[in-house]
Formats: sequence, C-alpha cells, structure tokens
Amino acid sequence: MIAGIIKLLLATSPCSAFYLPNLRHANIAIARSFSSTVSFSYVTHDVCTRLCSQSDDNDDVAAQDVRLFLTQRSIQSFMFLLASTRDLHTVWWLDNFVQPITINNYWEDDVDSKPGAAGTFRENDKRIGSKLLNYHGLSALNTTIFPAWDSFFMSLLEQPDAVLKISTPKDVGQRAYSKFDIEIEPARLCTRILSVREQIAREMSGDLKAIANMGQMIFNSYWQNAKDRKNTKQTGTSGVSAGKNKEESSPYGFDRPGTMYINFDPTDDDEFAPSPLRKGNFDLLYNLITQTAVVQMLQNEEGVVVGEDEIQNRASQLFLSKFYLERRITHFIGSQWYGKGDDFIEELIMSSPIMMSRNEGRLGRKDGIDLEISRMPPLVVEPMRIAEQILLRRDKLALEWMGIMQFAPSEHTDIRKLQLSRLTGVAPAKVIMEDEFQ
Repeated sequence: MIAGIIKLLLATSPCSAFYLPNLRHANIAIARSFSSTVSFSYVTHDVCTRLCSQSDDNDDVAAQDVRLFLTQRSIQSFMFLLASTRDLHTVWWLDNFVQPITINNYWEDDVDSKPGAAGTFRENDKRIGSKLLNYHGLSALNTTIFPAWDSFFMSLLEQPDAVLKISTPKDVGQRAYSKFDIEIEPARLCTRILSVREQIAREMSGDLKAIANMGQMIFNSYWQNAKDRKNTKQTGTSGVSAGKNKEESSPYGFDRPGTMYINFDPTDDDEFAPSPLRKGNFDLLYNLITQTAVVQMLQNEEGVVVGEDEIQNRASQLFLSKFYLERRITHFIGSQWYGKGDDFIEELIMSSPIMMSRNEGRLGRKDGIDLEISRMPPLVVEPMRIAEQILLRRDKLALEWMGIMQFAPSEHTDIRKLQLSRLTGVAPAKVIMEDEFQ
C-alpha cells in the first residue's frame, strides 16, 4: 500500500465534466487535508485578484524579466492545450501549483461561475476555474515562489506524483464512467511544457526581429499621417463638407505595425503550426519590451538624451517618469486590452511640449548659481523626442532579446537531465486526491 494516502473530499464544491470546483473552497480544503503529512502542500491564498504590496521603491517602475515572461506564456499555452483536449483537471492542478498573481482591471465580479443545470458542454468549457489560463497580462508568476525563470521547473520536478480520483456524486446516479483516475506526473508535465517553451521562444525570436524594425516604421507613419491631417485641414477650407472633413481629420498618431503581425505562412509546408496563444504572445511581448525600454531609460542617469544640455536631458527624464507612472497601471499592470504598447507610444508622441524651469530640471540642487539659472529662459520638453529615444532603445533591446530566445533550448539542458533522472529513478509515494465528477 502507498503510505500517507490522503483523500480530499470536495463535497461542498461539486465538479462536473466540464467545470472545475470553486478555487476558494478547494484551496482551503486542500490546505486543511494535507497539513504536514506529505512533502508538499497547496498554500492557502485568496484567489481574488490583487496588487502585490511591495516595499522596495525600485519595484514602482520594475518590468518583468523576459525569461520569466517566456515561462509564464509557456505555462498558459500548455494549459490552453490541455483545455482544448478537455483535460480540465490537470489545468486545475497546475493553477493551484502555480498560485498566479492576476490583476483584474476590467470587471468587478471575481467569483468563479458555475454551469447551470441545463448548460451544454460548450458553455461549461468556457467557465474553466483557472485564473492563469484566462489572464492576458504581464507578471502573473509569483516571484516569491518562482524568483527565476527555471524555478517553476525545478519546483515542479520536486513534486510527487498524484492521482485525481474522479467520481460522480451519489445524487446524480451511477454510470459506466462514474469513477475514474487521472494521474498527474510532474516530470512528464515538465518535459511537455519545456517543448512548448522552445516553440514559443522560436516564434518570439522572429517577433523580436520584426520589432527591431518597427521604430522607424512608426515614425515614418506618424509624419505621413501628420501630412495627411494638414492636407485634410486645407481641403476643408476649400468647400469640402464639414462631416467628411471631420471624419478624415480625426486625430491619430500612426499606423500600428504590431497589431496584425504574425510570422506564420499556412501555405508553407515546412513551417510549424503556431502556438495556440500566438497573437496574445506577440501582443504581450510587444508590451513588455516597450515597458522595459522605458524602465531602462528611467533607471539610468543618462537614459534620456535629447540634446547636449544636461539639464534639459534631466528634465526630459523627469517628464518621462511622471508620464510612465501615471499610465503604469492602465497600460502595463494586470489584464490588458490588445495594443497597449502602441497606446503608450502614441499618447507620448501626441502630447504637447511643456515648459519647465531649469531649477526643476536640476532637482533643486543648490550650488551657488541658482540665481543665475533662474534668469535663464525655461526649458522646453518635447515628448516626441523622448518617444524617439524610447523606440531607439526598444530596437536595440529587441536585438538583445533575440539572442536570449535563440539560446533558450540550450538553457533547458540541465532541467532535462533532472527530468530524466526523475523518470528513471525511484518515484516517491503518490498522493491520492478524490474529487466529484458530474
């Protein structure tokens, strides 16, 4: 007999074939049942979305590490593949293991929905009780639990095998498939997620190559659109109808190159099929690299260089810091709509120049020449020139990240060795959990 068998009863939260139990009840029940009997446990946590309280001032502007982001999207893509094959119980197990930090920006109702009595399997499949699977945003992995990109895989390989015992509630009635087992083998899950990570890394390498050329495309499109707006205004004074003139001269910054970009040709037989969350991966990568470029410019004292005047460069950096912090939550934190990276650049380019005093640009430093500086003309901060610096930094950053993505399969060597040792070695005792299935 397997020592230390634990039976997890989730009678308070029945699970159907296409619906996972309420995570609030499940987390509490799992934590109470496991206690200290086995070598691992699910940590009880509030699955309501929340902002992480950080005490470090540097966290106010920090961006997610690109390797950790790649791991996050690999887990999400793998969970999507599991959900596509209706393996929702493994999705639920992974979600409880990862303990994601998801921030919900767009709706207040955060309660896991339950399928109705007359709900079809197609309707119920959409109600998967997974926060991570349905999350489109950055920084979903808890860096306290997984501080590095490979921490998830190392921790996963340390977990014992588990058996989910699925059974039909007695009040529903017995059927031929009313009881069955689902084996959870973390070592096999690890190798499958690594394969997904390698494919996504290959796709992102091509994405970054395209992003490295998008900065110049954005500025070319901006100047062309500015020219068109000017011509439209001139045409409007020549007798064109007011309604048509209003529609054609609507303010917009540039044509967005990242919105429709996907480097997959379905007619190419040699091309691999794209990962399931292909468009979402590119959108979040585009958002992350834009945020990282801004953060690097803020953390470096010489990050913003718009001219030879050091005080003007400092004033531009102060303007960018305020601009970024005002939009950090709405553009880079939590679940986001598509195109937030371009939204940030467009809002910056379309901002009007502002006047700042030289004392403000010097951060109020006193060195005996404040009176002389106060008599000098104020500084003019041009957001367009700051946006140009961001795009140049982003283009350079994209080339650096290309090397990281291309090297990703080689970084998996040590993890695959541990995974192979786990599969060929003596497996630890299995943890048996019971769940109701309807």
